[in-house]
Amino acid sequence: MASANGYRLSGWWRRSFSQMSLFYKFFYGTILIVLSVLLLSSAASYLYTRGIFEKQAAAGAARLVDNINQGFEDNLDQVDRIIMSMYSDAENNNSETSLREVLSPEPFRSLPEQYAANLAMQSFFQRLLNLRSDFNSVYIYVAPDKQFSYSVYGRAKWPYDPTGEDWYRSTEAAAGRTVISAPHLPFQLSYDKKVISFSRVLKGFSSNGNENDGVILIDLSMDALTNIVKKAKLGETTGVVLLNESGRTIYSSDSELDELPPSLISRMSGSPNGSFSAVIAGKRYLLSYSTLTVTGWKSATLTPYTEINQAGNRLLSVYLLLGLAGLALTVFISFLFSKKIFRPIQHLKKGIVQVKQGNFDVQLEQRSQDELGQLVFSFNVMVDTIRKLIVENYEEQLARKNAEFKYLQSQINPHFIFNTLQIVSGMAAVHKVPDIGTVSKSLAKMLRYSINMQTSTVPIRDEIENVICYMDIQKLRFRGFFDYDLDIDEEAYRYTIVKLILQPIVENSVTYGLEGKEQGGRVRISGRLDDGHLRFEVYDNGVGMTPEETKSLMASIVSSEAGPDRPPADGRSAGSGHSVGLRNIHHRIQMIYGPEYGLAIDSAKNEWTRVVIRIPAQEGGETA
Repeated sequence: MASANGYRLSGWWRRSFSQMSLFYKFFYGTILIVLSVLLLSSAASYLYTRGIFEKQAAAGAARLVDNINQGFEDNLDQVDRIIMSMYSDAENNNSETSLREVLSPEPFRSLPEQYAANLAMQSFFQRLLNLRSDFNSVYIYVAPDKQFSYSVYGRAKWPYDPTGEDWYRSTEAAAGRTVISAPHLPFQLSYDKKVISFSRVLKGFSSNGNENDGVILIDLSMDALTNIVKKAKLGETTGVVLLNESGRTIYSSDSELDELPPSLISRMSGSPNGSFSAVIAGKRYLLSYSTLTVTGWKSATLTPYTEINQAGNRLLSVYLLLGLAGLALTVFISFLFSKKIFRPIQHLKKGIVQVKQGNFDVQLEQRSQDELGQLVFSFNVMVDTIRKLIVENYEEQLARKNAEFKYLQSQINPHFIFNTLQIVSGMAAVHKVPDIGTVSKSLAKMLRYSINMQTSTVPIRDEIENVICYMDIQKLRFRGFFDYDLDIDEEAYRYTIVKLILQPIVENSVTYGLEGKEQGGRVRISGRLDDGHLRFEVYDNGVGMTPEETKSLMASIVSSEAGPDRPPADGRSAGSGHSVGLRNIHHRIQMIYGPEYGLAIDSAKNEWTRVVIRIPAQEGGETA
């Protein structure tokens, strides 16, 4: 059904295009070309711009990773500076209580000594916390009775023993390296906001410099990480997610991104950096990620495609507006240009119409010297030549043809023949010879049908009745050796057919197919309506043809070469002296209905021959 609709649509388009004037073909063609270029350029620009913004998003993710790396390195450097300042204070003997004494593993000897140590550490902590606004707390553990804690926010937990916690064990196992802990609630404080911790072992305060003297823990507020993210200057809708080594989210700038799907986490774990498209909570993002060199965490930016496409859509709108303006200008210029070019063609067309109507005195004005001007000049010369030929030859030849035609008409008067056949029919009835009456009536009908050439197509019933008359005559001729069958659908009688195409084909079947058969000859004429087309078959059980002979006969039929019909090797002819040849029938069908219609022949030697006629179903009506 779809193919049939497509075929009809294609046929409608071809007919519409063929009926369109050359002016509009050129005009619409120019607009179509410009419109195609505009659409292709706009689409290419949109895709190119979208690619640029995707690259910018990936570059933003790289900047974020660099900023976070640099921020953590700066914090590590500051932790190192703090520890170095502690060593510097420890060597300062001018102070009342040195840090070396405070941080040594030796227990306090008295409460005043402990109080003095606390004051010294409090002074040191205050100096540290004033260095940065995002410092939240500093905690030093040396021994259970030597713990020092100072915080801006939160309240210290007492008693507190860090030696059994993971952060303490990780710090001792780091062998002097600074350990960064992911955002968490403070270990040693009662505080409801997360912090980022930097921890490191302390060495060199006791007599043996290789032994651990304690652990320092510095907590930074989440503002430290937030400021690092802000420095990357990402889009307003771009989200940032930090994942630890196990893939758990340790920081998220948007609550919707707190829990990433496991498939995305698994995909990111396969490489240190990259980018791909991801769908989270029904929203599509461009996910770009990289690995932090300082911590081994994954830093990921998730930019909604709505943000990426927004700038591209704005640019596309600008392109479309410019394209529409260009298209309007193209329409205006194309119309003027086409009108200028095709005005001489319209002028020439009017001259051709006048010549078609019989006015051979027309002479067109040659307004240019280009190809169109030369065409007008050639037209004027042609019309002048035709006019001279008409005067010199055409009228003379026409008079001669008219005289010959009248002479031939006088030779055979149809009315005389009809009257004679009626006399023969009457005599057959008087003498009781019905066969003669049948032949005379059938012949009279065939003659009347043949000479009435007012139309090229007739109702199918008329054509079938003419075939029946012919077959009745042949049955009398081949008495007892020949018969025929008719199998025509009643629905087919609603349509018309080219006049005098069935009888010549039947005549070929009888003359060249059945005359060589001594008995049992039969011709079958069938007609069917097949998918909007009429299909007629003339089948005989005569002498048949070989495949080579059939192919040669079809080549002769479809050939456009003019001339008398030439029979193939077995003597089968395309027609007889009193009928239209198969080639002429084939070409008449194609001239009236189109090149896709006509005759087709297949045969089997000494068995049968079938001629198939295919024409479109065109309604006409039945005759009485």
